[in-house]
Amino acid sequence: MNFEDAFTIINQEYNPITSIRSLIASEFSTTLKALKVIDADCTSKKRREGYNLQKVENKKFGQVYYVRYTYQGKLIKFHTHKDNPEEAEKFARENKERLIEQYARSHEVETYTILERFYEENSEFLLCEEKRNQKISDRIRKEYLAVIKNRFIPFLQKKKIKVFNEITRHVLGDFQDSLLAEMRPQTVNNIFKAVKRVFKYLLRKGLIKENPCDFVHYIPVHQEDQGVRGCYELEKLKSVFNRQWEDNLSYLLCLLIYTTGMRNNEITMISMSDVINLGGCYFIDIKKSKTPSGIRKVPLHNFVYKKIFDYCSKKDPKEPIFGWHNPETFVKANKQLANKLNVDEQELRMENITFYSGRHYYKTMMNAGGLGEDIEEVFMGHKVSNDVAKRYNHRDKQGKERIIEKANRVFKILDQYLFN
Repeated sequence: MNFEDAFTIINQEYNPITSIRSLIASEFSTTLKALKVIDADCTSKKRREGYNLQKVENKKFGQVYYVRYTYQGKLIKFHTHKDNPEEAEKFARENKERLIEQYARSHEVETYTILERFYEENSEFLLCEEKRNQKISDRIRKEYLAVIKNRFIPFLQKKKIKVFNEITRHVLGDFQDSLLAEMRPQTVNNIFKAVKRVFKYLLRKGLIKENPCDFVHYIPVHQEDQGVRGCYELEKLKSVFNRQWEDNLSYLLCLLIYTTGMRNNEITMISMSDVINLGGCYFIDIKKSKTPSGIRKVPLHNFVYKKIFDYCSKKDPKEPIFGWHNPETFVKANKQLANKLNVDEQELRMENITFYSGRHYYKTMMNAGGLGEDIEEVFMGHKVSNDVAKRYNHRDKQGKERIIEKANRVFKILDQYLFN
C-alpha cells in the first residue's frame, strides 16, 4: 500500500487517529515494537543499586550532582564534580566501592582515636560529657582509661570491628562474656561503666543512631560471686597503735578505721570542726553520706582524739584533716600495718585483707565485746529499723543518754582489744 492509498482510507474513516494506529500496527508491527522498547528505556525511571543522585544549584556551573551511598544504614555523600546527569551516573557506578572504602578507613581511624583519647587527662570528649553528667575523680578516670585501652579496644580489634555502628548490643554482650571468663560479675559491671559513658557521649553527638548499651544489662551479682573480705584476728592488733610507726599518715588512717569503723571516703572528708563533745565523750559528727543511715555520730576514743588533734593543730578546723587521697594512700597504710604485724604481701592477698578490712575488724570487735547489733548499725551507718532510730535519736535527752552510754562501752572494748 502506498501513501496515496493510505490517505484515501484515512479520509474515509470517522476517526483518522485510530486508522493510523491500526495501519502502523498491521503493516509495521516489528518497527512499532522496537520503538516501544526505546521509549520505555528513555522514559522509565531507572532503579539504582545502593545510591542516588542529588542535583544542587551551582553559581559557576549552573548545577552539579552529588552521589549518596547507603553504608551500614547511613547515607554518605560525595561530590561527583559533574554537571551532566549521565556523567554523574557513570561516576557514581564506577567509584562506589572506592569511595565507600575510603569513608570506612577514615572513620575507622576516628573510632579508635575517640576511644583512645576519651579518658585521657583534659580530654575534650570527657570535659564535654562532664558538663552534663557527674564528674568523675582522677582515680576513676585512670581506671576507665585502662579499661578502654587494655580491654575494650583489643576486644574490638580481635572482632575486626572498624566503626561505632558495628558495635551492637550483641557485640557488647560478647565483651561481657569475655570478661566473665576471668573475673567476677561485680568487676565486669564496674568495667562496663567505662564503656557506657563513652556511648552516651556518642549518641548525644549524633555519631551513633542508637545506644547499644541501653539494651545490655548489668550482670546479676549473687552471694557466691562476691569476694569474702578478710580481717585480722582480734588479739593480733593489740598494742600495735602504741608503737612508733615510720609513716605518721599511715598510722593515723589505720588508727581511725580500726577504732571508728568509718568508710574510706568518710575518713578523707572529716575535719576537726566535725568533732563534737557530748557528755564528756568525743564524737565525729558525719553530716553527709550516700545513705540517710550514714548520717550519724561516731564515738571517738580520747587516745585517738589526741593523736588527730596533734596532727592537725596548725590546720584550719574546717579544712579536711587528710584531704583527698588516691587509693595508693590506703594501700600504703594497709602495708604499713601488715609490716608491724609481720604479715607479708602474699598473706594479705590470700586472706584478702585490705585497708577497708579495718571496718570489718571494728564490727567483729564490737560483737566480741557484747555490743548490740542495733548500736553497731547506728555507729557504722548501716540501715536501721525505725525502733532503733527512735531509741537513739540524739535530739531528745533519752536518746542522748543512750548514745553516751553505748559510746563508753565502745571505748572499753577498744581498750580491751587495741590499747593497753
